[in-house]
Amino acid sequence: MGLVDVNQLGDGKTRALPLESHARSYLVWVLMKLIQHVNSDKLRGGYYTPDSVVDWCVDQVMRLMRPDAPGTWLEPSAGDGAFLRGIARLQKRHSASKPEIHAVELIEDEAAKCERVLESCGLAGQVTPGSFFEWARECRTKFDAVVGNPPYVRYQFVPTQDRILAEGLMADLGIELRGVSNLWIPFAVLSIAALRPGGAFSLVLPSELFSTVSGGQFRAFVVRECTSLRVDLFPRDTFPDILQDVVVVSGVRGKRPADRRTVIFCEHRGAEPTEWKHTVEASPESWLRHLLTKDEIWAYCEANRLAGFYALGDVAKIGVSIVTGANPFFTIDDATVEEFGLQAWTRPLLARTSDCPGVVFTDEDHAAARRSGSRAWLLDFSDERPSPSSRTGASRYLRDGEAQGLPQRFKCRIRTPWYRVPQIKSGRLMMTKRAHHYHRLILNEANVFTTDTIYRGEMRGVFADFGEDLVAGFQNSLTLLSSEIEGRTYGGGVLELIPSEIARLRVPLVRIGHLLPKVDAVSRLSGGQRDTSEAVLSVVDTELCRLVPGLEPLLPLLRSARLRLRGRRMNITDEPVGADIED
Repeated sequence: MGLVDVNQLGDGKTRALPLESHARSYLVWVLMKLIQHVNSDKLRGGYYTPDSVVDWCVDQVMRLMRPDAPGTWLEPSAGDGAFLRGIARLQKRHSASKPEIHAVELIEDEAAKCERVLESCGLAGQVTPGSFFEWARECRTKFDAVVGNPPYVRYQFVPTQDRILAEGLMADLGIELRGVSNLWIPFAVLSIAALRPGGAFSLVLPSELFSTVSGGQFRAFVVRECTSLRVDLFPRDTFPDILQDVVVVSGVRGKRPADRRTVIFCEHRGAEPTEWKHTVEASPESWLRHLLTKDEIWAYCEANRLAGFYALGDVAKIGVSIVTGANPFFTIDDATVEEFGLQAWTRPLLARTSDCPGVVFTDEDHAAARRSGSRAWLLDFSDERPSPSSRTGASRYLRDGEAQGLPQRFKCRIRTPWYRVPQIKSGRLMMTKRAHHYHRLILNEANVFTTDTIYRGEMRGVFADFGEDLVAGFQNSLTLLSSEIEGRTYGGGVLELIPSEIARLRVPLVRIGHLLPKVDAVSRLSGGQRDTSEAVLSVVDTELCRLVPGLEPLLPLLRSARLRLRGRRMNITDEPVGADIED
């Protein structure tokens, strides 16, 4: 299995993610077509699926099939033949008849390796070199088993021809690719769709399948179409040197669709695996709640019904902030302002929420950020401001940007002139996009601007005077638990929320604004977003229990549920996930 870093986090670091050798051709395509626009740190490779995971997958397929009828097997992204070698090892462990193998591999050299594996292991079958989607368009065979590790590549790195083919084949199944789609989704869905009724599959998939919008298409499909469903969660170090969690999904193609199925979950952490099960709807809803205990899920549902709690999207609108297309150029510190004489084009900026120690961002906080050397200014070259070409320093700064190739970047090249950033406006509310411990909602008292690394927002009409109440009560156990359930993580412990997920967060809207000065002070004393003591959470929970009848008895379960999900994404939990779960 190869890797490509296509998910860059807000801290500027990249996270290596699973990728079969199909993706290496897309990697070459990126290097050839996008090398001027893609950071080279995002492009790495060199890992393959460990034999232990391969053997687990092929053994799982055998457990789901009749041992005496292995039939025809499909490996849709064969790479150098890791799963073919696994099937050969399976034959040595079992006396079943040999299967006929159909393998597809995009890269000719890798396909040739697969051919040699078939020959050396005495396996019957064939390897088709070329695009999986071209092969799937022509294939009429129905298979008895599917195993593999589909390529994990974001759609913007996939050649147009394959995207069109994938979308057309998915449309034939009644599925429209939505959201920020990833290549593993059509690979997995089309591979399972190629199974005959009763055929079994076991696929290594990224853990994002639990939560992302695009992954919801796979979640809905697999529950609707498959029985004997099982999700095995393996520890992060299953793949050495990468941070992506490994998930294996297995099951049997059903004879008829269903609205819900029983799904077994198994955590491979600690001395013994821990299993539990849930009844899961055939819908795109997140599966993260299925990692909780039965009592924790009950408490979460009960808390959602309490008077005083609302969906955040019903009371406020939180959305993407200013998109510059090149934040390192358009966001600057005091030294750069002075060097190039850019005072006439600066707007006050909160570039990172770590510059806000409290939950209220003030003029004093902005001044402190400036003193620390933070990028505290946003460049605004709108037409109501002086022309930068009329000033020596400003024109020199723009030439530096041109030398960096910024006018050719997508967001810049669609603007006239390229350096004029549109939609420069601030929001009364600000919210972190990505977080480790928890997300925060911040009141923008300094009227600063934010880029797309921090969301901006406003209260909705009838709730206009509840802004301080919303900020004061945001860091509570129910809201932070809902962020764990609604958000997504790409590995490394970082939790991300997009606007549609933010809108679903459960927030209190009660008169708690009197607590805002205390919450702000406690946040500042505790280290702001770096606080691990949860001092703010304790203060807010205590007050909400006084204001919201019925919350207090639910609080212990809400807290344990949040810590369970947070601990798993950060790989620090000592408690087996789902230990007492059963529907």
